[in-house]
Amino acid sequence: MAMKLLTLVGAATTAASSASSNTAAAPSISSSRIGPAATAASASAISPPRTLQDADGTSYSYLDDLTGYSLQYSNCVRVKIPQENDDDEVDGNVNFYNGRYHAQYSIFATYHVCGGDGSNNGGDQCSAEDCDYGTEYAMEVGEYLGTQLDHWEGYCEGCMEQCTDNNRDRGRRRLEDDAENGAQVDCDACATPCTNYYQGGQDDGDGNDESAYVDCQDGGADEDGLQVYYGPQCDGGRLVVGVFYDDECTIKTKHDGPELDYYKFSTIMSGCVDCSDETGQETCGDLYDESFHCVNGKDQTGQDNNMKACSTIKKALTSVDYTGVKKRHSGADFFLKVFFTLAAVGLVGGFFFLTYTYYVRHRGEKSQPMLSSEDVHEEMAEAPPGGTLT
Repeated sequence: MAMKLLTLVGAATTAASSASSNTAAAPSISSSRIGPAATAASASAISPPRTLQDADGTSYSYLDDLTGYSLQYSNCVRVKIPQENDDDEVDGNVNFYNGRYHAQYSIFATYHVCGGDGSNNGGDQCSAEDCDYGTEYAMEVGEYLGTQLDHWEGYCEGCMEQCTDNNRDRGRRRLEDDAENGAQVDCDACATPCTNYYQGGQDDGDGNDESAYVDCQDGGADEDGLQVYYGPQCDGGRLVVGVFYDDECTIKTKHDGPELDYYKFSTIMSGCVDCSDETGQETCGDLYDESFHCVNGKDQTGQDNNMKACSTIKKALTSVDYTGVKKRHSGADFFLKVFFTLAAVGLVGGFFFLTYTYYVRHRGEKSQPMLSSEDVHEEMAEAPPGGTLT
């Protein structure tokens, strides 16, 4: 496997140089495209959406055909699972672990639909300019990861089969499989994501690969002897493997998950699934049909009746700016500012008033000259000598 991956990367580099030096080389196929010859679909082949409208008048574009589109991972969101009457005490009576009550949460992965062919963005079909951010498509994380892993397994197997054979010696960027199915692949496009996907090797069931924990799995016991389980979890919008108390992986613990490299999950999060190729058509159809189509916090498919996933996703992915919000106690704040300002002015004015008053009171005394020694002797000479007692 390691030798194949090295050959794959080298083959992509050789193909790029060969294409630049050989003007007669066949044109390259669009990024992340593998499938029959009919996959030469371009932006002109994109099927127009149907515009639907809900009861509130919100417009929504539904795609009957995803040909010409691509899917790009967006985010990971925890959604609280509603209980009877949504009573936390009811939740607690059932979900008591490690000395306290817990609510249950379901993990959802979200993604966007992109409508560009990548011709204006270096072959990137999922560039920011081409993706529709008005609709957030949400799917339960286990189903999402399972569908994506199946897609990348098939895509990368085809990439390795076609991009590591002797056809590369012809210096062509586009390689054809046997004439029976005429499958094609852009080796430059598939080399990087597929090399990353298999960088940790293929999972052999020993639990060392994150793909082993797409479904909730037994994680053994923690340091306190409590049974724990491993399953998909959110970490700042990323998909990781977390630790849970229950066998459905709905009540997370504070423990760190197993140490994994996440090569496959990172490929899913960064990769672009082309809905026009043979492998991508099925993947895109499965994801699109089974997802909540969230527009302004509401599901347009009518499936999200109990979970309220779309409203939770809207709150989780909305950044709130409070800089322009008027404070509730702005009147009281203004009064306090005026009060302390007047108090400060009064103190300063009082200090100057007392200083001036002191100066006026003592100015007369300070202006009189002190008696000289001659004046004292004159007063003593004028006094009668001796004296009589009366």
